[in-house]
Amino acid sequence: MPHNPFTCDLAGVRFIFTCLTPDDFNPHYLPFLAESVSSADVHCTVACSGENPELCRARACGAWHFEERDGEACLMGANPAGEVMWRMTGRAPFEHLRFEWHPTAFAAMYRNEAYGTFGIVAILALVLRLLPLGGLVLHGSAQVVDGAGIICTGPSGRGKSTISRLFHQSGQTVLTDERPLLRRDGGGFRVYGSPWPSSGGFVSKASAPLKKIYFIEHGPAQEILPLTTREAVLRLLDVALVPWMDQAFFDPLIQTLETVIREVPVALLRFRPDVSAVEAVRRDLTR
Repeated sequence: MPHNPFTCDLAGVRFIFTCLTPDDFNPHYLPFLAESVSSADVHCTVACSGENPELCRARACGAWHFEERDGEACLMGANPAGEVMWRMTGRAPFEHLRFEWHPTAFAAMYRNEAYGTFGIVAILALVLRLLPLGGLVLHGSAQVVDGAGIICTGPSGRGKSTISRLFHQSGQTVLTDERPLLRRDGGGFRVYGSPWPSSGGFVSKASAPLKKIYFIEHGPAQEILPLTTREAVLRLLDVALVPWMDQAFFDPLIQTLETVIREVPVALLRFRPDVSAVEAVRRDLTR
C-alpha cells in the first residue's frame, strides 16, 4: 500500500486520504486534485488504515449500520450476506476520520465500482464533513446560468442528464448531472460540481452562488409552478444523500433542508426535451 496521501478539494473542503493514490479512484477525480493555491477553507483527513481482520467477525443488519462508540460516530456498510465490508469512524465535526475494510468482502463489492474502488470513501467523508458545515450532497444536476447556480433534481428517471445536455447545448456550464454539492456560503448557499457524473459525463470543479432549485419532471410543455414549503422539504429530503437515517445525522440534515428551503426559491419544472426549456429557466431567473 503506497504511503503518499491522495489530496483533493471538494465543495471548498480539502480532503487528505492517507495511503491512497489517484489510481484508487477514477479519472473524474483529476480536476479536483488539490492545488498549491486553493479556495478550500476547511479540511478533513481520512486515515485509510487498511484491511482489518477484525471485520471478518463483524455482522450487521441492513446495508447501512450506525452506532456510537466512546463518543465516536461509527458507520458500517454490509453486503447482502451481512458481512461488514467497511467501517468509518470519527467525531463531529469530522475533521479527522478513520476508514478500514474487510480483507476480501470490500474488494469483492467495490473492485469494479464506476467511481473507483475507493470512491465510496470520498462520498462518505464528504457527506459527514458537510453536515456540520450546513452542506449536503444531493441526487440531481447543477448548472450555471448566466452566472447563477441552479440545481435540477428529482428521483431517478426525471431527466437530470437530459436537461443537463440541453443546458450544455445552449452554452451554459454544467457542474454535474448526478451529485451536486451544496454548502453554506456567507449569507447564502453555493453549489459545486463533483467527480460523480451520470450518463451525461459532466464533471466540473467550478461553483456558483445558488439562486434556485427546480424539481424536474417530464411534461408536454415548458412549465414552472410554485411549491409549498412542505412539498419542497419532502421532495428535497427524498434526494438528500444520507442513507443512514439515524437521529445523530437526521436532525442536522433536517435543519439544513429547512434553511435551504427558507432561503433559496424552489419550483416544479415540467419540461419537454428541447432547448426552449433553457430559455424558460432563464426567463424565470430574471423575474
